[in-house]
Amino acid sequence: MKKILMILPVIAFVILAMTSCSKDDDDSDISFDNATVVGTWTITSVNGTSIWGWISEGKKLTFSSNGACSTSFSMENAWKIEGGKIMTYYKETQEPMLVYSLISIDGNEYKVKVNGTLDESNESVIIKMKK
Repeated sequence: MKKILMILPVIAFVILAMTSCSKDDDDSDISFDNATVVGTWTITSVNGTSIWGWISEGKKLTFSSNGACSTSFSMENAWKIEGGKIMTYYKETQEPMLVYSLISIDGNEYKVKVNGTLDESNESVIIKMKK
């Protein structure tokens, strides 16, 4: 009986540790790939206050297979995939623009976190977009 009472706290700790290690929503296994990204996307909603005026409902984002992109911001004209994220940049100087991280997919609508780079690295907004 004493052995059982000594083992019981260990068992309780193991069970607690296993249930408390669930995955966070932001730590997703889903990511962008070239085949998914290429095409024209329409922003269907914006959650948060965007410091980037061109990120608003109804705006279009076009990602071409040759690495060019077109948004409502003229300096955001090239893209690549790094670590499953879309990294946009100004092609002429290689200056980074924005980072698009895939959060979830609901049918043909993608929920994406958009982060700034350089001076706006602490800024972000959540958008939904679909082809």
